[in-house]
Formats: sequence, C-alpha cells, structure tokens
Amino acid sequence: MSINWRKTIDKTKEFIKLSLKKYSIFLLHLTPHQNVAQTVLTYTLLGWMVLSLPFMTRGGVGFLDNLFTSAAAVSTAGLQTVNFADSYTFLGKLVVLVLIQIGGVGYMTFSSFVFLALAQKHRLHKSQQEALSVEAKLPETLKLSDFLWSALVFTTIAESIGVVFLFNYFRHHDYSLLNAAWYSIFHSVSAFCTAGYTLWNNNLVDFTDSKTINIVISCLSLAGAMGFIVAVDVFNFIRRKTKEISFTTIIILLTTTVLLAFGTFTLFVTTPHLSLAEAFFQTMGASTTAGFNTAEVGQLSSCSVLILLLIMCIGGSPSGTAGGVKTTAFASVVAIVYSHLRLNPRVEFLGHRIPVQRLYAATSTVILYMAFLFVSVFLLTWTEKLPFLNILFESAAALSTSGFSMGTTAQLSVLGKLIIIGTMLVGRIGVVTFSLALLFTDDDEKAHPSTAQRADVAV
Repeated sequence: MSINWRKTIDKTKEFIKLSLKKYSIFLLHLTPHQNVAQTVLTYTLLGWMVLSLPFMTRGGVGFLDNLFTSAAAVSTAGLQTVNFADSYTFLGKLVVLVLIQIGGVGYMTFSSFVFLALAQKHRLHKSQQEALSVEAKLPETLKLSDFLWSALVFTTIAESIGVVFLFNYFRHHDYSLLNAAWYSIFHSVSAFCTAGYTLWNNNLVDFTDSKTINIVISCLSLAGAMGFIVAVDVFNFIRRKTKEISFTTIIILLTTTVLLAFGTFTLFVTTPHLSLAEAFFQTMGASTTAGFNTAEVGQLSSCSVLILLLIMCIGGSPSGTAGGVKTTAFASVVAIVYSHLRLNPRVEFLGHRIPVQRLYAATSTVILYMAFLFVSVFLLTWTEKLPFLNILFESAAALSTSGFSMGTTAQLSVLGKLIIIGTMLVGRIGVVTFSLALLFTDDDEKAHPSTAQRADVAV
C-alpha cells in the first residue's frame, strides 16, 4: 500500500496550524505570571525532547538526567547529575548552550525577539508586554522598549568582549583554532548568563592560578548578575540622557560590593588553604549565582559553606541573569529592620524613603523564598539519606539557580532529582511570580491589574 505523501504533509501542516492556533488562544487566557511560568516549562520540555535524541549523548544518560540537564540550563542553575563534559556530544552541548542563552537573557525577552522577527507588525501584543514586564521586574522609570533592545545590545557586547579575551587566552595555550573559538564562545555565554557550565570535568579548578580566566569570568558573571537595569542606567548617564544614577542602581552596586567584600574576607579567614583570589572567586560565584569554582566546595570549611549559602540566597539583581531573592529585596529588608531598631516610622535607605509597595514586595519575596527552601529541604530529608548540610546547600543552590554543589547532585534518587528540578524551575521563574501564577487567576487580574503588575517589581 503506497503512502500519499502530499496528503500526509498537508494534514500535518493543518494539524500544526490548528495546534498553534489553540495554543495562542490558551495563552490569551493566562495571566502575565502564568505566561512566564508556562514559557519556562515549554523551553524546558523542548530542550528535554531534543537532548533525548540518540546523537545528543554518548550513552548512559537517562531520560530523567536529560530533563535535569534541560531544567538546569534553562534555569541557568548549572547543577549536574551526570558528567556534562563527557556525557554529551558537541550537538548536545550546543543545545545546552542555546538553552543557557535563552534562560540567561530571559525567556520572555527571547520570545519577544522571535515574535518581532516573525511578525508582520513589529509590535508586541499587550499580553506579551505584560509578561515581559513581569519577568524583567523593571522600575517605573525604565521603558519596556528601551529595556528590550538594550538587553540585546548589552548581551551581545558583553559576550563578544568575553569571547575575544578568552579566545586569545586559549590560542596561547595550545588550543586549536576551532577549539579555542568553541571554548571561548561557550564559557563567555555561560559566564554572562551565570549558568556555571564548563567544558571541563572539575569546573575551573585547573585554572586557579590563571589571572585571565579569573578576571574575565568574574567580569562577565558580575555584568550579567547586576543586570540590564544597571547597564541601561549607566549608559544613559554617560550619554547624559539622565542627570544622575538611579536609586535602584546605587542599591545594586552598593549591596553587591558589600557582599563581595564580606564573603571574600570571611572565606579567607575561615578556610586557611584559600588564597585571597580564590576566596574572592568563590564569593563571586555565590553572589552572581554563577556557581563557577576554582576550589572544591566540598573541601571548604563548614563556616565558608554557610557564608556561600547565605550569599547565593541573596543572589543577583532585578532584570539580571542571576537568581536569589535579589539585592534590592535584601536591602529593603535590612532597611526595615534598621528603621524599626531606630524607632523610625519611615523606612529609609541612604536617605531615600522606600515606598510601602516596594516593602511589601521585598518582604513577600524573602518569606516566600524561605518557605520554598524549607519545602525543598523537608522533601529531600525525607527521600535522601545524605548529610543535612549537603541537602540544605543543594536545595539553596537549586532555588538560587547557583551551580554550586558539595558533590550531592549525582547521588540523588529519582525523587530527589525531581524535587531539585522543581526547585530550580521555581527559582528561575521567581518565587513571587510562581506563587502568583498558582494563586492569581485571570478574573483576579482583571479585577486588580495594577496590584498584580506591582507585586514583584524592583525597588
């Protein structure tokens, strides 16, 4: 019996067109927060399907491990249940690199660029604009259109500069032309997107004494973690479009600097075998939630591990590539405590009064973050027979989308891997955004549109 290929192709096209139409209708009924959540899940599932193809791995990688890798790449968490460098082929690593770029730049930002490229009218739908605003958590002073293009330009420039420096380093260290290009592109993207993925088995431990690798990776990770708000704000200030640096940028720069100084000093003091440069690099990896390490985390003192845990839970900044509760939320909570201890009814930070709405957002973020972390730790202590500190660190690394691990990830059971996958995705979506996606319905969105949009904006 012969197959009518023309008829089969026509039916396939019709099915795809109908499916896309129904999917578009489905998206229209989602709230902006639900739109963000479903986009993350969609990219994760697509990545899982592609990575599960036979020629993507070198064998021995199960379906669950491929799902874990896809989730870790999209969430830019960098945690691994298999040896990434040896388990995936070039094509598999290329797919992971694309997923990292999508997760780092922003899934809604990436989707918006794709839509604008394919649409006849170069204009985003209202639902897309709302979802992009939710994902980016922009302050009211920054326009969405400015952010969209600035994010693309900033990402391209930062990653390109990283590629140039890394390529020059690898070419001078016996790498072939193609390998030098591939290694420089992969690690530049991974660093800027704070993903923590490397093409070596022991992360960056072999490059402990390399000033070039340490400086370039640190600069890229910090640039991505501090975010596009800072980049746009500083750029506008340099071009004299604005008269002064915004308060949000000042908070981000100050908090990041304090965390880096505090973490570096503490790690240097509590772990004798760490040099000052190594202490800074591990702190940077935690603060940016990149998870790059030039020293084995499992060999650090318990004091140093706790400091890294605290710093990576605070994480990066709004609209950046890092996870965590964000520096602005942390600064707001510190301001609340300080004002309360001073018996000051006004909550101020550096002489600026913080609006009540921002305080609600900050406290909600911190409380929800602690709640999700507790649930993840509770479930893992139930399913896994591992030291409690390892479980706590693993959960914190997953929720903050940091690639740090004490060697626990590969030892997780099936249930443990599923719990960490869920924790990573919640961390990348954002604890507030995820909670609103679950609790805030379309009817609630229509009834309280302004409240929903301001629920998790930047300070």
